[in-house]
Amino acid sequence: MDYQINRFVIDVPEGDEKSSVDQLDMDFFLQRDYRKVILGTVRFPDGKPAPCAVVKFFKLKRATADPETTSDLEPIGNAITDENGQFLLGPVYPGDKLILKILYLDCFINKSSTETVKSTREPEDCDFEE
Repeated sequence: MDYQINRFVIDVPEGDEKSSVDQLDMDFFLQRDYRKVILGTVRFPDGKPAPCAVVKFFKLKRATADPETTSDLEPIGNAITDENGQFLLGPVYPGDKLILKILYLDCFINKSSTETVKSTREPEDCDFEE
């Protein structure tokens, strides 16, 4: 059986001065939840994990639509795979029909963020006259 914590709104007391109540002690009770999460691994054809792949997931807008051909999809969420190619999506509801789209762009992964960009135009000389 799965459990979740519902959303809680906490009103933090205002005040600039230190008081005897500077710590809020609270208990949170889990509620039953029948939703699921998807834990997956994206791999290359040779079996190696694909880090930094983008995993987007969608739900069919109409339950009668063909999941193989329809473009009538509702975006639900996305994740990026970790260094082991793993991702976690959810929660999703039992009975939902989901479509995953996975994108891996090697050109973004192998480029260094410190790469120097060179201009194709030489700077013009500026003569300032006073």
